[in-house]
Amino acid sequence: MGLSLWLVYGLIRCDWVIIAANVVGAGLAGTVLGCKLRDLHRS
Repeated sequence: MGLSLWLVYGLIRCDWVIIAANVVGAGLAGTVLGCKLRDLHRS
């Protein structure tokens, strides 16, 4: 939730540093979530 709000804030302000940081953070969080869900599915 926090990453998406910061991403929207960066888009509103057209601040590419905030946008890039949050895209990277969302990608990492998505990777962790995907690994966790895959791990739960195997069990």
